[in-house]
Amino acid sequence: NLSLDAEFLLRGVSELDLVTGGTPSTLLVHGALSFPLCLDRSQRCLLAAARYGRGRVVVATHESQLFSPKLAGFLLNAVSWLDAGRKGLVGVDPSLKKLCSLLSQAEVKSQVSQLAGDISVYCCTSYSDRDAERIHAFVAEGGGLLMGGQAWYWASQNCGEAAVAKYPGNRILNRFGLSILGQSSQAAKYPPVGPGEHYHFRRALLLFSTQLQGHQEPTEPLKGWLQRLTQDCAAFLHIPAHDCPAYASLHRILTKVLKRTGIPQVSRHCPVKSNSKEAALLCMATGLSLTMTDSAALVQKSAAGVCALPITVEIDGTNPGKTAWRSTGLYLPEGHTAVITCPCLVVGAGLKVQVGCHTDDLSQAKELKRAPVVIRTCDVACQKQSISCLWGGLIYIVVPAKSVLGNVPITVEGAVRAPFFKLGETCERQWEACIRHYPAPWAELAVENLILTVPSDSIRHMENPRPLLTLWNEIMVAISKLAAIPAKFPRPERIVTDVQISCG
Repeated sequence: NLSLDAEFLLRGVSELDLVTGGTPSTLLVHGALSFPLCLDRSQRCLLAAARYGRGRVVVATHESQLFSPKLAGFLLNAVSWLDAGRKGLVGVDPSLKKLCSLLSQAEVKSQVSQLAGDISVYCCTSYSDRDAERIHAFVAEGGGLLMGGQAWYWASQNCGEAAVAKYPGNRILNRFGLSILGQSSQAAKYPPVGPGEHYHFRRALLLFSTQLQGHQEPTEPLKGWLQRLTQDCAAFLHIPAHDCPAYASLHRILTKVLKRTGIPQVSRHCPVKSNSKEAALLCMATGLSLTMTDSAALVQKSAAGVCALPITVEIDGTNPGKTAWRSTGLYLPEGHTAVITCPCLVVGAGLKVQVGCHTDDLSQAKELKRAPVVIRTCDVACQKQSISCLWGGLIYIVVPAKSVLGNVPITVEGAVRAPFFKLGETCERQWEACIRHYPAPWAELAVENLILTVPSDSIRHMENPRPLLTLWNEIMVAISKLAAIPAKFPRPERIVTDVQISCG
C-alpha cells in the first residue's frame, strides 16, 4: 500500500524545508510503484519514493537535502523505511559524508563507503552511473537506495539532450519509475503530500484517457493537472521504450488515445488554449511521433503528389561560419516518411537532416496557433536512413561549423518538390512554367546572403521574382557595407514567416 509507505516516510513531518544551500531540480514520477512526497503548487515533484523488486528507493532533488539538519526528521524516516526493519548498516558515499553525523546522532549505524555487500541502505548522489547495474541488482534484491542530485546544470551543458534519458543519474533511476528533470525549481518550504488524491503522471494519464473516451470535458482534479500532465508527457516520451514493457505500455495508451480522438486542428483561425485537452493532445502527438520512425500510425494522409522516384540534389557541405541549413527544395508531407541516402564519406561528419523550418518552441505559450514543436532533426549516422515528421516540413541538411565536405549529393525518396528560386541561378522561364506551381505549401526565395521562407500561396502568382530579389540583394549588400564586413556572409541569413513566435 503506497499510501501507507508515504505516511511512514512523512510521519511527524509538517514541513519540508528545501532551502538547503542549492537549487533543486524537479522529478518525474512515472512508475506504477513510485509516488510523490512533496509537490509544489504547479504539481511539480521535489521528493519522491518507489518500490522496486524487493527493495525501496527515495530520491531528493539536490544532494544538499540529504544531509540538511532541517530535513533530519524526514531523512531518518527515509533511512528507516529503506532499511525495512533490518536494522542494518547504512553505506554513505564519500560525497555525502555529512549524512553520517546526522545518522549517528540518532544512533543509526553508518559508514562512509562505496556500495558493498554488507550494507542495508546505500546513500549516494545522482552524478554518476558508474554502478548502475550493481545498484539495480542491490535494490531488486531488497536493498534501500537514498539518492539526491540536480540535473538542471547538466541540461545547461548538454543542450539538445534530454536529461530524462541521458543524465547519468537517470540511467539508474528510470528503471525505478523516477527521473530527475533538467528544469530547476525554487528552494523553499513546502508542505508534505497529504492523504487523499494528488497528482501522479500515470493517474493523470488514465483519467485523461477515460474522460476522452467518454467524450467529457476535463473535470477536477484532471482539469487542474492538464498542464503538468502535458509537460510530464513530453519529458516521459524521451525515455527509450524499446526494451522496457512498462514504458511501451504507456506509449500504446497514448497511441490509442490519439487514434481514437484524432489530432486537434490548430491554426490562426482556430487557436488552442495551453491548459486545454486539445493542447495536451497536440503535445502528446508531437512527443509520441518523435519516438517513431514512421508517424503514419498517428495521421492518415493521402500520398497524392508524393514522388515515388528518388530525387537527387546537391548541397554545399563546406561551411566556414556557424551551423547552417542547406535547402534541398524538397518537402516532406505531414505523416509521411522520407528515405535519405548520403555518400559514405559524410556519415558521422556532423551533418543532420532537419524537417521543418519553424524552430520556435511554443511550449510556454498561453495560446497556440500551431503545435508547439513542429520540426524534427536526426544525425546522418548511416548512408541510408528514414525520417518522418508528424507535421511535415521543408527538408534541410544542417551543416556544422567549419565543415569542409565540399559538394554533397543527397538522394531523397518520399518527398515532393517545393517552389525554390535563387537569384542568378534559377531559370525564370522554368519558374513561371512549373517551379512556382510545385505542390509543397512552403516556398523559398534566395539571394546570396538571404533566404526568405514563405507560404507557397503567396508566391504562386509571382511570374518573375527577380525584381523583388534584386531589391533584397541590394539591401543585403548595403547591410554588409554598413557593418564593414565582407560582401559575402559566411552563411545566408534566413527570414521564416511563422503564424506564432515564442517572444514578441
